[in-house]
Formats: sequence, structure tokens, C-alpha cells
Amino acid sequence: MNWLGDHDHGWSPGINEGLIHKVVVTTSDRTVAVCDDGTPLFLSVDDPLISSQELHLAGTLNGVTYYGVRCPEIRDLNYEALRPVLVQLDSQGFIPVSAAMQVLDFMEEHRFCGRCGAETTASVSDRGRHCAPCGLTQYPRISPCVIVLITRGDEILLARAPRFVEGMYSTLAGFVEAGESAEHACHREIQEEVGVRIKTPVYQGSQSWPFKHSLMLGYWAEWESGEIEIDCEEIVDAQWFHIEKLPKLPPHASISRGMIDAYISQRLS
Repeated sequence: MNWLGDHDHGWSPGINEGLIHKVVVTTSDRTVAVCDDGTPLFLSVDDPLISSQELHLAGTLNGVTYYGVRCPEIRDLNYEALRPVLVQLDSQGFIPVSAAMQVLDFMEEHRFCGRCGAETTASVSDRGRHCAPCGLTQYPRISPCVIVLITRGDEILLARAPRFVEGMYSTLAGFVEAGESAEHACHREIQEEVGVRIKTPVYQGSQSWPFKHSLMLGYWAEWESGEIEIDCEEIVDAQWFHIEKLPKLPPHASISRGMIDAYISQRLS
């Protein structure tokens, strides 16, 4: 699996079992405090810069326990947007920053109960937020999303969404709806977004992706029939690209790029 994630790492989410403790510093705008070289800045838990802030446990990775804090920008620190920070990292850096950001998003967005409106408190037994008046406990949200590499021999179907950087194309993706399987979502999303039909999707792997709290489920599927038809809203362009004449692709950190690279290597070998 040549994309970032916890596939081969001793990651223990929500567990404090490390001998070393580090803190990821973020803001409500989802920026991250960074070092001069743009890599994440990890503070110690007793650093005076964050002494007044509440720490939220992210988990333990390879003997180091990571926390996150969310507060207004600290004057002496430099900050960068989350995405450019993440895509330059290896998994050792990606996992704690991604996890901390998702935990902090959950804490910020669930300060009040969605059922009765009362203020919530941290659960004493798990990672949830508990509402004492009505008894509802909520947990960090995970949104399953399928991402599909569609191929036709030496060609790959890639598309552009309006939010993409200039010139970049990627594999097709969409969220799994209530009541459907991931495989059904593959067929539905492809039909909705580009109008083609695919053969049985084959699972490739997964990646936790903090934009905003997605669990990316990667699939490969062969084209079966149909011509490309786009809606010009979610997708502004889609084309078949030969593997030797590809456009600008997503960063290597992503499962999308990982699946593309793996398929190209397979075809060229």
C-alpha cells in the first residue's frame, strides 16, 4: 500500500501508553503549527505556550502518545493549512496530525447535544461526548467514502471537480449513503458522475483522510459499457487518459495516487 496511513504501524487510537508525549497545535480554521521547514511542530505537554489549553488525546504511535489542542493562533508560532502540511509527510507524521485534527473537529462540533441542546461532557469510559439530561452519547464521526480507479486496458478514466487545483485530475469518489453497501456506492457514484457502467469493483485498501473525517475505501473496476457524460456541477471534466500521457495527478500521499501508480506499474511490467 503506497499511500499514507497506519497499515504497517503500531497505531493505538485513543490510547495513552507512550513514554513520550507530544502535542499537535491547531486552530478552528484547521491550520497546523509548523516548524521552519513546514513540518508539524510537536510541543511537549508542559510547554508554557499551551499551559492554559485543554489537551485531547489522539493516540499512541510507536511509543509516542499524541494529543491535540485547538486555540487561537499563538503569536510566536507559524501556521500552515492542513492539506499542504499532510501531503509532504511520511506515515509517522501523517497519522498523529490527521487523527488529532479529526478528534478536535469532533470536540468542537459536539459541545452541545444534537437531541436536546444541552451541553455535553467528555465520557469517562470512551472517546464520546455525553449528554447527562437526555443520556445521548456521541462519538467521533467517520464518513465512509468509495474511491474508484476505472480502467480500460492502458487507459484510466480520470475526472476534475471544481475544487481541484488547476490542471489536476483524479479518480472518482463519493460518500456511501445510508442503507447501501460500499460496492453499491461504487456503481451508483460512477453512473451518476460520468455515466458509464463498471464491472465488479475489487477492493484495494483504505485510508483515513481528514477532509473532513472521511474513511476512503479504495476500489479498482474495469469499464463495462457507456460513454462519458458529466453533469458539469460535481464533475467539470472527465476523460480517458493513456497511462503514458497522464495529466497532473493527486499527491503521492493519497490513496487515489497510490492506486493509479500501482496500476501503471502493473501495466508497464
